[in-house]
Amino acid sequence: MWWSPVRDRAARLLGLVPRRRPRPQRDRPVRSGRGPMRVVYDEAIVHESFSLRARVLQRTMRIVFKPLLQYTPINDRSLAAIRALDAFSSRGPRSRYIEPVQHELGGVRVETMTHRFGPESDMTILYLHGGGFFSCGIETHRRICERLALKTGATVVSVDYVQLPEGSIADSVHDAITAYEALLDETSRPDKVVVAGDSAGGYLTMKIAELATRRRLQAPAALLGFSPLLSVDPDREDKEVVRVAPARDAYLPVKRLAKIRERWLPEGSSIEGYASPLHASAYISSPTFFVAVEDEMLRPEVEAMALLLSQRGVEVETHLWRKQVHAFPVLADVLPESEMALQLAADFARRAVGELDRPASVDPEAHTEQIAGMVPDSAA
Repeated sequence: MWWSPVRDRAARLLGLVPRRRPRPQRDRPVRSGRGPMRVVYDEAIVHESFSLRARVLQRTMRIVFKPLLQYTPINDRSLAAIRALDAFSSRGPRSRYIEPVQHELGGVRVETMTHRFGPESDMTILYLHGGGFFSCGIETHRRICERLALKTGATVVSVDYVQLPEGSIADSVHDAITAYEALLDETSRPDKVVVAGDSAGGYLTMKIAELATRRRLQAPAALLGFSPLLSVDPDREDKEVVRVAPARDAYLPVKRLAKIRERWLPEGSSIEGYASPLHASAYISSPTFFVAVEDEMLRPEVEAMALLLSQRGVEVETHLWRKQVHAFPVLADVLPESEMALQLAADFARRAVGELDRPASVDPEAHTEQIAGMVPDSAA
């Protein structure tokens, strides 16, 4: 999100960015949490262990950056400053293994890349970056797109959708579905288009799946959501979702959402379909992969969506991680857990398009937890 450049810089200052490729997951130092992680979706894969690097980063975000976010005003001046930080953070050297090409899909600016060392694939991944609909872009999320290209072999198309203050969520949704529809027309394998996104980009990922059904388009071959936003009001606690862990998000201040929502949905704006993807599960049939953090604010609705989809027979793979920060898979250069999460997502995507030619990757520290919950019928 908008503070990702500051977060990444802090990680580097603290020595959290490895100088060489992270060691295999089984070799990294791990620490256990206090007591088993409770779950609502009983098929969830629980990752209880965590690296020291992850714990330090989480505590730093909670102590230093969360208070800053809590008191930063939400106005055009602040948004301009955030954009400046994003532009500064994207000046780093590009990988020599990719050659990003910027062009347009249906009039929407995108960046396309392939990786020189990825496996052979006919897959295309349409990626929607996070950032709360007011920050980040294709430049700030170039590294996660590169990693997905490497691990899947896919051509990755990152979408530069409109954000605040130029447009509302409705405009972001319009750009996302427009780019998707244009991609279907241009690709030779529309049946192998996977849609992925983190945080706000996860919202757009699920909206594309919903609107593809409504518009009678080819459904995505798979959906990948990293800490996806699944409603415009995740802060409300009177909703019929089961909460089995307190929301102690490392850096998302829950109390600011009401103010941000005023900018997300200004008077007169209208989102095509449901405003909240959580209500649109009946329109979603694509195999879905979710990642969420044990105590992040968005976790309850991720499990609720997993339940709603699985009850309809949709393939769902949900991973819950302990002691991580929101949308941590974006930090592929910082955390070994990010590397593992992206590998699991890549294997899910390759299996969904019929290209996984080996056993799927497994986190040896993970397990399933048999404490099941329910979603009331009225939430469906």
